[in-house]
This record gives sequence, C-alpha cells and structure tokens, in this order.
Amino acid sequence: MIVNKLKQFASLLLVVVLAGSCKKDLLDIKPSDALSDADVWTDLQYVNRFLNNIYGTLPSGFARADQGVANGWARGMSAFAMATDDAEANNLAASTHTLNQGVIPTTWGYSEDMWNQHYAIIRKCNILLGRIDEVPGEATLKARMKGEAQFLRAFAYEELIKCFGGVPLILTAGTPDEAIVARNSYEECVTQIIADCDAAAANLSATYPASEMGRATKVAALSLKARVLLYRASPLNNTSSSAALWKQAADAAKAVMAFGPAPGSGDYGLHPDYYKTFIDKVGNKEIIFARKFQNPNVQPSDGARAKWYMSVPGVGDGAWGSFSPTQNLVDAYEMKNGKPISDPSSGYNPQDPYKDRDSRLDKSVLHQGSKYKMGVIIETYRGGNTNNSNRLDSSKTGYGLLKMVDTSKYGAAGGADNDWIFIRYAEVLLNYAEAQNEAVGPDASVYDAINQVRARSGQPALFGLSQADLRERIRNERRVELSFEEHRFFDVRRWKLGSALFEEPIRKVSITRNPDGTFSYAYPVWEDRTFKDFQNLMPIPQSEIDRNAQLVQNPGY
Repeated sequence: MIVNKLKQFASLLLVVVLAGSCKKDLLDIKPSDALSDADVWTDLQYVNRFLNNIYGTLPSGFARADQGVANGWARGMSAFAMATDDAEANNLAASTHTLNQGVIPTTWGYSEDMWNQHYAIIRKCNILLGRIDEVPGEATLKARMKGEAQFLRAFAYEELIKCFGGVPLILTAGTPDEAIVARNSYEECVTQIIADCDAAAANLSATYPASEMGRATKVAALSLKARVLLYRASPLNNTSSSAALWKQAADAAKAVMAFGPAPGSGDYGLHPDYYKTFIDKVGNKEIIFARKFQNPNVQPSDGARAKWYMSVPGVGDGAWGSFSPTQNLVDAYEMKNGKPISDPSSGYNPQDPYKDRDSRLDKSVLHQGSKYKMGVIIETYRGGNTNNSNRLDSSKTGYGLLKMVDTSKYGAAGGADNDWIFIRYAEVLLNYAEAQNEAVGPDASVYDAINQVRARSGQPALFGLSQADLRERIRNERRVELSFEEHRFFDVRRWKLGSALFEEPIRKVSITRNPDGTFSYAYPVWEDRTFKDFQNLMPIPQSEIDRNAQLVQNPGY
C-alpha cells in the first residue's frame, strides 16, 4: 500500500508522532500537538522526535502480522521460525501452516506486513533526509541524525530484499505518483544499501551512553553491510559461485570484529550467559542493534508475547502456548563432548535425551523436566501438566519456548519488555566464519570465530575439518545459536536448500510415564511438509501488484 501510505505521512505523522512535551521552556514553544510541517523542520528537537518515531515503529519478530496488517489482534500469533523445520505453530489458524504445505498465497499476511511496514520506514527516512539540511542547529548532531536515517533506510531495504529480491528503490519523499515505479534489480538494491551503510558509518559513533541506547551506531551500519554482503555471496544470489563475493563478505564482517574483544576495541563482544543475552538490556555488549521496549509502553501492537509462552497450569501468565519447537531442532544440538547425536560414539541415549547436551538446548527449549516460572517443573508426558488432550494450548510437539522468555515476568498484558535483537555480535562471528570458509577454506581465523561462539556455551573447539565438513558445522552452529531469531527461514533459502531441509517430516517427542515412574520416549512424525524452490522468495503483496502496474510478481506466484 505504498501509494495510500504516501498520502498520509506528510501531514499525519508530523502531528501525531511529535505530540508531547519538549525539553525547552514550555512558555517558549508552541504546544507540540499543534505543530505544523513547517514548525518541525525549524527545530532539531522536533526532528529528533520524528527520528525516534522511526525507531519506535520498526517491525519486530515479536509482532509479525499473521493475518495481515488489518488484523492487529493476530500479531505474534505465529513467527518466521514456525515456517521452518525448527518450530510449529500451535494455533490452527496460523498462516504458516499453509506455507508449510507448499502454498504461499499472494495475499499472505507476512508479505503484506513486511512490504508495507518497511516502505513506511523508508518514506519517513526520506522525509528526514530531504529536510534536515534546512534545519538550524549543530552540524555534528545533524550529521548523526542523517547517519541514523541512512542506516534505518538501509535496514528497511535489507529486510525487503531478503524477502522479495529486487524491489523499487525510492530515495526521495516525492509524491504518490512517483511511487508507481518498476522494481530495481537485486544488485542495484545491494549497491544502494551498501552506500547508505557506508555513509551512516562515517557519521555515527561506535557506542552511545546508556541514555541513547537503541540508536544506530557505526558498528550497526558495518554489521548490516556485512550481512547484506553475506546474502549476496550466497548461492541464491551468487549464481557464478564467485569466491570474490565471499571475500567481500568476510572482509566486511572482519571490519566489525575490530570493535570486538582484544585485539579489537572491546566495545562489543559475547554476553557471558546465553539465556541472559536476550533478557539483559544494560551492560549487554553483544547487542549491536535492537528494537527497544520498555514497560509500561509495551502495547498489543508490539506483539502479545504471552501468545508464544508455553501454557503451564499454575503459572498464570495468560499463555497461548503457540510456539512449539520441533524434535528436528532438538536433535541439532550436540552433546557436551561436541559430537552430534547421530555419531554412535557421542554417548547420546534416546531414552535419556536431554542429558549431557549443548547447554543452549536447556536455555532455549522447554522439555520434560525443565524448570520454568515459579519453579514449576515442565511435564510433557501424556497426562502431564503441559500435555492434556482436552486443552488446545497443549504443545503439539512436546516442547515449548524458553529463549527470549523472561521467566521473572508474568501477566498476559505485557509484563515482559525484553528487546527484539536484530543484530548481535555472535551473528557477526558466524557471518565471518561462513564467508571466510567459503572464500579461502578453513583457515585459523575461521576456527577462531566459530569457536568463540561455541566456547560461550561450553562446547569444545572445532579443528582439522575439511571445507565441506566445516561448512556443515557452521550451518548447524547458526541453527542452534541463532534459533528463533528469524535467521533459519532466510538462511535455508539463501543456501538453496529448502527442497532438502524443509521437505523433511517434522517430528515430535511422545513420552509415556511408566508405572515405576520412569519414562519411555518415542519420536513419531508430527507433520509432513512441502517446499517448492520458487518459495526462496516471498510473493509481492497482491494489493501492490493491483495498485502498481509496473511491478512484476516473483516467479511461481
């Protein structure tokens, strides 16, 4: 709905968004709810409010529009992870079920949501970039604000091209008619994103004080650049298998690592505790860029996180139990000795499946015997407290979500206010490891990067692998380290492995409690799934095709 949105922003945003008080003497300024467009672009404090609104409207993974943008009640009902082999949506109405059967309608809510919300951000960034030079004030502050807007525009385009491929590049506020344009190529979009990232990095600081947490930094701009170059180098977009593109991606990630632990500047690094990485806001050096939340301002439109929480009697947090991790994902976690459970010498016992596993399993997935909120012990066996056939919110797979769940917070109305992390340092390390391994093979720097991530969770260091074997270990490391963070959906697509990985049957755990109190485990198929190669890209929303005759739909839709 680019056209309709364009008609609204210039007037509506500047009145509604900037409402509130200002740090000037109230006698010296107009009431901010009466600001005109002309007023805003005469005062950097009002421009800053406009910029803050862009941050505040960034779409997060907590709030994907499952049923389309018009049905806000469904935000958070499903997640990108539920359209992968890592999770299943408990809610039978979730639109991801259709995708998992190989059908993505051109009216899919996720497509509409990703397109509309990110073009709205682009529109606001273009307004700011087009007007800020006329605003009086400190040149350094104006340069920083411009850099932030350039980063946010780059971020929005990055989100769009990983979903749709090439999209229309709109770089000025313009008029509604000027938005009726054809798609640019993927390569043209990448070039623009890199240009915005470079321009932003030149004017942004590596860090900001606590009072400015959440703002884009130089390191966020460099990290986004590295991610975009990794995607460009991947098989989906690198049709000539150019090693040079992988080298560019590796070099870009290495530039970010210069801000990591020694010999870097030490500004960023891995948070000591994996689970707390997604809970702690202050002193968390791992977070490079995130959508910030703070109670009491977490709204239903931000995604009702209780929809994801495992429904456990006695906890009283209003959980819907809609997020069910799969046995497929659980099997991806190694043993503590670093061996995959498929290795006969690993020590894995399918009748004691959670013993001596990678610690990230216990910090990400609720399973039989897990300790949850209020000290409640999770029972996923038949008849247990989370497995009652009479309750629709019982887990479909025998597992529940723990990662990103603040177990110290309760209440269905938004007791949790942890942030949604878009970019963190662990991803940068894994981006480097993947790109460098593809560019030159498993050199020492590849092992150093991936082993930093593994060491945080107590997993043994990798060494002595072939390029192909290390490629598989890097991919699995991304799967478990970045689980549920929206990477798997896009990683498998950029690797062009959907037909192999997303066609695998989804398995669950079925546990029976024996008369003597022991348990018997089985791992039946829960669901067969279908994937078609054209689904490596999502469909452009039909509403946009109808409004803009110059748009060409992605193949297969």
